[in-house]
Amino acid sequence: MFGIAAEMTGRGGATLATEAAHGEISRTVSVVVGIVAIACVVGVLTKFVRVPYTVALVLVGLAAAAIEATPTGVLISEELVLLVFLPPLLFQAGLHIDLGLLQRAWLPVALLAVPGVLLTTVLVAMAIRPFLVGELGEAGATWTAALLLGIVLAPTDPISVVATYKSAGVPKTLRTVVEGEALFNDGTAVALFAVLKTAIVAGGVAGVAAGVGEDAAHGVAEGAGQVEIGAVLSSFVFKAGVGTVLGIGLGGVAFFVLKKLEDHVLETAITIALAWGSFVLAEEMHASGVIAVVVSALIMGNYGKLFSMSDETRRTLTGFWDSMDFLVNSILFLLVGFELSDPAIGGVRGLLRADVLLAAAAVMAALLIARALTVYPVVMATKRHWPRGWKHVIWWSGLKGSLSLALILGLPEGELRRFAAAVAFLVVLMSLLGQVLTMGAFIRWVRGAEEIETGSEPAGAD
Repeated sequence: MFGIAAEMTGRGGATLATEAAHGEISRTVSVVVGIVAIACVVGVLTKFVRVPYTVALVLVGLAAAAIEATPTGVLISEELVLLVFLPPLLFQAGLHIDLGLLQRAWLPVALLAVPGVLLTTVLVAMAIRPFLVGELGEAGATWTAALLLGIVLAPTDPISVVATYKSAGVPKTLRTVVEGEALFNDGTAVALFAVLKTAIVAGGVAGVAAGVGEDAAHGVAEGAGQVEIGAVLSSFVFKAGVGTVLGIGLGGVAFFVLKKLEDHVLETAITIALAWGSFVLAEEMHASGVIAVVVSALIMGNYGKLFSMSDETRRTLTGFWDSMDFLVNSILFLLVGFELSDPAIGGVRGLLRADVLLAAAAVMAALLIARALTVYPVVMATKRHWPRGWKHVIWWSGLKGSLSLALILGLPEGELRRFAAAVAFLVVLMSLLGQVLTMGAFIRWVRGAEEIETGSEPAGAD
């Protein structure tokens, strides 16, 4: 649906779009402007009905699917989705992480962000593969495809619970653990997503999902679509290592440049260049653009804001990136609503198919189980002195959100993406409605609520 490619021609060293491509670009801009307008209306309404805006957005996406509001002639490819949406989501999150608190809780954060993501990926893959077999057949439902969907749904997105944390007086240490975990499991998930997606495309599994002949598909799947674990891990280590070095280098350069300036507009513009520039440069070097963005954002949020920016620049920077986060989340939820409107999915009718509902329920159960198997052993092994209620809050805070939707839109066109879009949307819907709306009551219910609600930091909490 969103896989239209613009035809470009070179002339005299300049790259000019054809007349048809101009029409597609114009239509794309019109649709994006309309989405932004809808997002603003939704944001205003949430101020009156007191519903978290991510919950409102997922309901608006559901409404878009219900009325089958499918825009035509839109120029948005899966590569463009990842390039446009991932850097601002991650950079904004990194700006707000307190590196001092994160360093004191680095071990549980690291264990939740890497082994936790891997465990979640495997359990979700096991839960969804039987449904993939029914949807794609044995040839298309390889373990690589199942693991790819597992990694799409593995990262957490605490944006919707942070406001509840603040109103409930949750201590900063606990907030930092949940936000830091989300930031780094995003990096883990996207790096593994890139590796698995490459393996699937190279193996022809994406072509199988798009409708390649059954005999040809079976032949392709026999020799491809399965991934050697060693190759995946070595690729991940390379991507993560180079991405980290690039993030440190570019973040450091930006820090020293900002220290010489006293112009809040120019300084904010430099952070925009840093966010997208670190992502693009890392990807060009076949490294992890996500990890480069995360590391550069941590440097900017903890050193740049404190030591190289004026108060006016900090206010401008925070306001700009918070606005970007709102817009990106809004566009993603509505784009997935448009994706669900694709006749091949069938809108709300497609969401209500028995196999889709069962797959979403199985995945949600796998996510909650994987979360429990990760959070409770990690917290009890590394932070036994934390209040007992903290581990319950961390477990219930593992909700899903915009990153999963961005990764779904980053899959190649075909049956795999269409099925995954419906299942992922339902999982995000269940997560937001079930976890966000109950978070305040859950915090009050868990044992140790006294420490959580008063916002006090117990002795030795770090």
